[in-house]
Amino acid sequence: MSAPSTRSRGPARDAPRGRSRAGFGTTLFGFSLGAVLLRGRTAGLAALPLVVAAVAAVVLAVTSVPARYGLQTTLAGDLLVGLVVPIVALVLGTGAFGDEREGGTLPLLRSLSRPRWHVVVARAAAAWVSTVVVCLPAVAAAAVLGVSVNLPAGDVVAGVVLATVLSSAAYCGLFVLLSLLARRGLLAGLAYVVLWETFLAGLAPALRGLSIGSYGRRVVTPATPGDVPLGTVAASGTTTSALVLVAVAVVAVALASWRLQRMDVTSGAG
Repeated sequence: MSAPSTRSRGPARDAPRGRSRAGFGTTLFGFSLGAVLLRGRTAGLAALPLVVAAVAAVVLAVTSVPARYGLQTTLAGDLLVGLVVPIVALVLGTGAFGDEREGGTLPLLRSLSRPRWHVVVARAAAAWVSTVVVCLPAVAAAAVLGVSVNLPAGDVVAGVVLATVLSSAAYCGLFVLLSLLARRGLLAGLAYVVLWETFLAGLAPALRGLSIGSYGRRVVTPATPGDVPLGTVAASGTTTSALVLVAVAVVAVALASWRLQRMDVTSGAG
């Protein structure tokens, strides 16, 4: 009898390894999601989108359709994209690594058998998913109010959802990076949101190209009445603005991965 062929043994040997890698990645993301989402601060953050939803409910109850045009623009562009998303992303994004730095548990990263960039991607993805989940009441409110002013339902839902998802990704990437660059990443992120996004970008049109919120408002434009202008809006088109938000998220996570790789996690300092 001829010896059994060993060609088929290679894939069989690699299969458990591939499954273990996938399982580790899923476990790492699940652990990161629980660490970001299942915290007391997240429950407190949930109040902000709920307030926006309550405002939308009051508007629907007491106003006529013509009076809602400007209110829809304010709710979708200023409250949702300009306030709720950045604030929620700020707290959850900076908390992705900020708590480890403050609590002195960052050295535990040394015990992981995976590259550190896997941890960054998992934490950033967890912050992103958590931000979208927490913002859902405000997203639903903006969509319902937009449909109530006779805008196309598909455009409203697509604009609101896409603006929320992409803006959240860009903000979370940026704030995860800040949490690794500075011990007070929350304060640095708050300064960016309040001073740059709200004040400077609104005063100087030339600075809008460096404002995540301006690109988010451009993406949400289909969900707002065309005759009611938004506030600080990027000069680029909707598709270009969406691509810019994706690029910001990718670059920020890449830089955060590089930063964590260079950090001395034994002390939490770079």
